[in-house]
Parts: sequence; C-alpha cells; structure tokens
Amino acid sequence: MTEAELQFLKTQIDQVVLLETAGGGRMLAQILVVFDEGDTPDLFCLEVEETPGGYVQRGTAGHSILLSDIARVLPPPSIGGSR
Repeated sequence: MTEAELQFLKTQIDQVVLLETAGGGRMLAQILVVFDEGDTPDLFCLEVEETPGGYVQRGTAGHSILLSDIARVLPPPSIGGSR
C-alpha cells in the first residue's frame, strides 16, 4: 500500500473500506484500529458485507492484518453499485 493509502486508512476508523491483500484477496472491512509502529504494524477490523440497507458485520470474529500484507486500500463500493 502507498503512503497516501496508509494516511487514508488512518482517517477511516469506524468506517468501511475495501482492502486488497498481497495474496489477491479482497475484503470489505470496518476499520477499528490502525497501529503503524513497532516490529509488526497492523490493523484490527471487522469483516462486513453489503446489504440493501447498508453494511452489516459478517460473523463474530475480528481480523488482525499486518500492514505489509495489504496491497491496496480503497473506498468501499457504493451500496447497490458494482465492484
């Protein structure tokens, strides 16, 4: 991810973003914490899914993802829009 994407990510606490991982995966995620210091910079998020009424949490577990495993951070698609 670029420095600009990292800065964008930091402004999205409690908001939904689209994360693309270095392995090619994609996930809509509500960002809870971004920790970009220390030996293992990472973020903690909840996976969400799009519904006609907005985004809802998918499952009950959160995710910890190393920042080095994130290839791109994008705004989420509009509700009802194409991906």
